[in-house]
Amino acid sequence: MKRTLIRLLMVSCALVAVSYAAVFAGAGDGWAPWTLAIGANGVIMTLMAIGAARHDTLPRSLAWTFIGLFVLCAGAFVAALALPPAEGANGPLLFGLPLRTAIVLYGVGVVPIFILPFAYALTFESSTLSEGDLDRVRAAYAVVRAEREAA
Repeated sequence: MKRTLIRLLMVSCALVAVSYAAVFAGAGDGWAPWTLAIGANGVIMTLMAIGAARHDTLPRSLAWTFIGLFVLCAGAFVAALALPPAEGANGPLLFGLPLRTAIVLYGVGVVPIFILPFAYALTFESSTLSEGDLDRVRAAYAVVRAEREAA
């Protein structure tokens, strides 16, 4: 599982790097923002998935949560990019904000705040350290401590 996540992280980082390189070279006017939107969200979601993976597995509910959040967040950025550029001062408002701003702010900033805590709460028991894990950590600490005292 972690190898797959690391590969996804590398692909996401490559998308971000290609986007930046294209913009710096002056060649990515049309496509660079799109690849940056997808790559940046891929980096965030794969890092969260790598952090949540234990014993080379990721709880199925968290995997679906991360996939869904990737689709939501990347979709919010892509939707904002797809809107016509000339909204103007009299453009449509959503909850008091210009449409592009509202899509990104609510889709990327607000909605995940309500989803992630519940996803982690539902998998808390299986994601935390067991007694066996704690015993291994204590044993490793005792070895390191004994080595330091001997030195």
